[in-house]
Amino acid sequence: MKLFPRIFATFCAVIVCAIFVASSSFWLVQNTLAETRFKQQRNFEENLLSSTMQAFNRHGDTGVREQLMQWGNNPGGENLYVIALDNKNDVLGRPIDPDEIEKARKFAQSNPNSKLVRIAYSTLGEEYLFMIRGWNYERTPRPPSPFFIPGLPIAPVWHEFIILSFIIVVGLLTAYILANNITQPIRVLWRGMDRLAHGNLQTRVSHQLSERRDELYSLAVQFDNMADKLQKLVEKERHLLHHVSHEMRSPLARMQAIIGLIHVQPQKQEQHLQRLESELGRMDLLVGELLTLSRLETSDLPITLEPLALVPLIKQIVEDNQAVAMQHQQTLFWDCEIPEDALVEANESYLYRAFDNVIRNAINYSPNGSRIRVHMYDAGKSYWQIDVSDNGPGVAENQLPHIFTAFYRADSSANKPGTGLGLALAKHIMDRHHGRILAENLQPNGLIMHFLLPKFTPSKNKIRQKI
Repeated sequence: MKLFPRIFATFCAVIVCAIFVASSSFWLVQNTLAETRFKQQRNFEENLLSSTMQAFNRHGDTGVREQLMQWGNNPGGENLYVIALDNKNDVLGRPIDPDEIEKARKFAQSNPNSKLVRIAYSTLGEEYLFMIRGWNYERTPRPPSPFFIPGLPIAPVWHEFIILSFIIVVGLLTAYILANNITQPIRVLWRGMDRLAHGNLQTRVSHQLSERRDELYSLAVQFDNMADKLQKLVEKERHLLHHVSHEMRSPLARMQAIIGLIHVQPQKQEQHLQRLESELGRMDLLVGELLTLSRLETSDLPITLEPLALVPLIKQIVEDNQAVAMQHQQTLFWDCEIPEDALVEANESYLYRAFDNVIRNAINYSPNGSRIRVHMYDAGKSYWQIDVSDNGPGVAENQLPHIFTAFYRADSSANKPGTGLGLALAKHIMDRHHGRILAENLQPNGLIMHFLLPKFTPSKNKIRQKI
């Protein structure tokens, strides 16, 4: 069963039950109040009749008239009648039906102990009937209905039926509006999810619910955020697939050509095999960096972090790259302004790879005879900072924000070896270490990379942590 009929039926049931309970409660309260008033009135009328008979016994019909005239304007007094049975007239001359008098007389004769109808005799032997009008009512009559339509000449029950029908119709209309108000945004979300599931990644729904400012609108905003992230993820995967296929096509084509040359020029087999080995190494490097990038981008896969001395690590990386720098007739040196025991919480192999990639980039993109500097210093209360600067051509300002994207090659990197993944790996590694990496052009030429790593303070309770 769909949601709208269920919500509508629930609201209808609640409204009808509420009307029934309210009506029943109203009638119960009205009947209880009427019953209480009736009993109080009966007790008062019984006392009036008893008091009137006492006045009759003391002062005769004259005392009765005086007392009735005195009580006539009081509540309950107007219901007390004293009838002279010889002429069947009220002593005050008030009109009363003879049949009612006769019924009361017979009841009084058969029930001499009644407190509502009594017979008494004067000193002259005249017979008088003392009665409370309505003496034969055993309970209060039904109170007048509050559901009354003025000017409509029909029975009261039809007034009640018309008003209750109107209330039910209004209740059903209210239930429909409420159910539709709840399910309409759900239908919008359902249609959006259906379009998204069919591949329309540009689907957005929050603008259709912009007039609402409730939880359902917040859900629509979250749906748009999810769709936006999904679109970016798919586009990123497509971009990655495109570049991976492009990067692999070139070495595969070269390997295919080398194999052809081996068949054609068997005397140069050794030379061709060396080239083939070089291309295989390039593909192995590319695949390895792709796997590493994939692991780093999967945030739910933990990497082990442990306290690590930063200075010896950077010193080792600089020493490992000295031979490469010397091949390019470059000077690679480092300045250290932080303590030898400075610690960070890191994964040594990943951190080594990030700095090594950046330093090798600086070597590759700097001209022969240039200087490459690694500068370590305290960046404040929370971070150690490591800057890697070179004398290369730098990067165009409009391209700087994109150099950490996988396979992005700036104009200055044309004809340079590499997979296009080094800086992307460095960026992800720094993110997983809760640090930052920034790029900035130097004047008049060159590029500087800023690494910021959180300081680590040893603690007795601090042990190896996984994130």
